[in-house]
Amino acid sequence: MPSFLSPRALSNQSRIVIAFLCVYLSWGSTYGAIHIAALHLAPPLVGAMRTLISTAIICGICVARGTSLRVPRRIVWQLAVVGILMMSVNNVLLIWAETKVASGYASLVIAMIPILVALIETALPNGETLNFRGWVGTLLGAAGMFALLWPSLQRSSNSAAAHSSLAGFAILVVAALAFAVGSVLSRRFHFQVDTFVATAWQIGAAGIVNLVLATAGGTFRSAHFTLAGAAAILYLSVIGTVVGLTAYTYLLQHVAVTKVSTYAFVNPVIAVLIGAVALQERLSLSEIGGMVLILFAVAMVILSRAGAISTGVAAEQ
Repeated sequence: MPSFLSPRALSNQSRIVIAFLCVYLSWGSTYGAIHIAALHLAPPLVGAMRTLISTAIICGICVARGTSLRVPRRIVWQLAVVGILMMSVNNVLLIWAETKVASGYASLVIAMIPILVALIETALPNGETLNFRGWVGTLLGAAGMFALLWPSLQRSSNSAAAHSSLAGFAILVVAALAFAVGSVLSRRFHFQVDTFVATAWQIGAAGIVNLVLATAGGTFRSAHFTLAGAAAILYLSVIGTVVGLTAYTYLLQHVAVTKVSTYAFVNPVIAVLIGAVALQERLSLSEIGGMVLILFAVAMVILSRAGAISTGVAAEQ
């Protein structure tokens, strides 16, 4: 029997396909939920509630499966660093940014993560360097970012809307960089623990940090809870974090990070569509041009490096 038709190979392929679908659909739809949650609650509080609920759910799953949550002491700090970068720095900043810019716009800036990952890998010792096509894609991505910024730059320097948009863009760039660093570190740490356990430790560490931020900022006292806000946080906790991040963590352990980064092709499209239909958001002509440039740039960077990378499936077969 050919190796790719063996039950074990089929199982591995199926898991990876399902994980990709979970990342694509869950993260593409969370931008709208983040926007709704941020309308009702402060960003640190949204981040704290999301991560704490998600941690409780994932720990419950581990207990139900009879999986021990213990991990070697030497990797506790590694799991914590990755979790804080992805679910504290990245997530809280993203929520904050969506109080200043549209959810679809935010998704386009975050789509630059694969390019940032590629640049970080290029700069690191023994990293995968970008070839000519990869550098061209990076430059196109920069052009796409400029196209997104252009409407704000055209406005009056005293315009509150322009200031808000520029601030949102800057916050999103930092958020994207934090997630890119977390992705690279997660791949290099080679966590040899159960996916749910790794995710529980990562989100748990982020939950503690987010809770401290929310408490220090007095967001619990000033919080105004609504049904829409609560539903958005629940959706983010279950779909965006438990489903999305668990699938992403699984893929990082089994597939090359540049392959995993293909979610950037789908997520912005889903986010922009949801923003247009459900939130009545609209992109300007310049921003639409920026979206096309960014998606094309990300495709170039990922494909420029894909040929030299094992998918991880073949290695397990």
